[in-house]
Amino acid sequence: MVAALAGVGVGVTAAAARSAPQIRHVSGTLEIELPDSGGIKLTSAEMPREVSGGTTHAALFIDGAASPAGQTSSCTATIGTGVGCTITWSASLSAPASHTFAVETDNGAKVLDEGKATYTVNVGQNALGSGGAGNAPLSLNVAAFTFGYSVGACSGGTCPGSFSLFDAAFYSIVYNGSTPVPTNGQNPTSGNVLDNNGGGTANLTLTSDTPSIGTVTGTASSPFTSYSSGTLTVLGINNTGNFAYSVACVAGATGTFGILFGGANVPSGDVTAAELAALSPAVAYPASPAGTGTGHIFTCTNGVASATSGSLIAN
Repeated sequence: MVAALAGVGVGVTAAAARSAPQIRHVSGTLEIELPDSGGIKLTSAEMPREVSGGTTHAALFIDGAASPAGQTSSCTATIGTGVGCTITWSASLSAPASHTFAVETDNGAKVLDEGKATYTVNVGQNALGSGGAGNAPLSLNVAAFTFGYSVGACSGGTCPGSFSLFDAAFYSIVYNGSTPVPTNGQNPTSGNVLDNNGGGTANLTLTSDTPSIGTVTGTASSPFTSYSSGTLTVLGINNTGNFAYSVACVAGATGTFGILFGGANVPSGDVTAAELAALSPAVAYPASPAGTGTGHIFTCTNGVASATSGSLIAN
């Protein structure tokens, strides 16, 4: 009786072993940011589908491996005539099974975009990100590195202006697609609009560096920016790349002040620092614009405002 039961047990174990995923050499392609084609309808969750115009290299990592499973030097920008890229990869993985794919694009020195998603890997060749349910192209988020600003003509105690964001290759961060627009929550990786805004927990902000002299007073433009109590917050990327702001002198104040940028200092970590350092040449994540500012370009004289006019790229 014992021998018979043991025989049944061995048989069940062997069958389970044959059907379980096994480590195999698998390969395939992963499409990055390709626009809708062939009747494939992508949902809002795939926004913003960014590839920077400054991209010269892209690398793909699987399940946090120290070395890339695939690389390419021909990942073109999604703005204009570019179509993103397809990365060829190969690795020893359990299959069939789900695995996490993370991609970074760079300019040979600094990260420009990052993103990750989970795909099902089968035995043999795998065409990942080619469209359809559960197989959408991988969406990337841009890392904000620096900003440019301009100041308009002041009137009374207020001054208008605008600012723009740039990546580490100094390409303007702008959305040129159709609705839905990229705002927090419109990305499958982490809900980020920017890769370094912490999924909405570290949104880019503008405040006064000397609020006793002058403050930021707006201007909110939903759903891209919001304003509350002296803070203008960036929540999305519009199709001009320019965001309006305004400042005002405190009534009767005399002195100078400027705009200070905060937030955008929590990278997603989709591709780790160790993975970036393992690339050849090594790539680094760009510094955050947080803590930088315009300098004291605004002057208040008894509450009347004036400003250094023109434009400047900072950081």
